[in-house]
Amino acid sequence: MINSVYVQFQNAVAELRSERGAAMAEYGLLLALVAVASIAILITFGGAITEVFTEADTALRGASEIPAEG
Repeated sequence: MINSVYVQFQNAVAELRSERGAAMAEYGLLLALVAVASIAILITFGGAITEVFTEADTALRGASEIPAEG
């Protein structure tokens, strides 16, 4: 009787561990997908993003060079 309960307990624990492993694998695949998508977006739009930040930098530097009145 006790052996039967012990075996059922071990099976339940083993099942939980295997589900955790599957969940970790799914998170790993999701992380890999996000990484690949991020790299693809940066490759595709990298030049445009650089241009936007360069224009913003130029505008900010120009605004700081305006002399104060007074």
